[in-house]
Amino acid sequence: MSTPETLSLASEADSQTAYYTTAELARAAGVTRRTVMHYAELGLLPPDEVTASGRVLYAPYSLRLLRDLIDLRTLGMTLEEARDMVILRRATHTPDGTYRRDWVRADIPLDDEQLQRLQTRLHVLNRAHERQKEGLARFDRWLTKRFPNTKPEQE
Repeated sequence: MSTPETLSLASEADSQTAYYTTAELARAAGVTRRTVMHYAELGLLPPDEVTASGRVLYAPYSLRLLRDLIDLRTLGMTLEEARDMVILRRATHTPDGTYRRDWVRADIPLDDEQLQRLQTRLHVLNRAHERQKEGLARFDRWLTKRFPNTKPEQE
């Protein structure tokens, strides 16, 4: 990760933050540079800093957002839905990823219809996730009965 000499008016403490270049961010997330650039062009993953020489840099929280985008796309969300999720996360979390308990509805630049669609989509995904967990638990019990002397691998 790089430490930028940025154009922004960051405090001295902020200038000590480690930043990812586009290539480093892509490598850390397991995607191509082009994917990161594409998401940036669409406004899904705007850079956090730009150096005096024009180099684009991303804060560590951007890695979390990028991984969220990848997961949301893998789950079948459209780019528009993924964008709305990122907007929601940015409105309700601090730049380091901590949940903001003090957010209010006015902080979220999405209309009620967009929020309702997201809520419905998340509810469907949560139900599917619960069904998968139940299925995996049943399969694990079956494996344990079928092969009693085998110990599961630790992750």
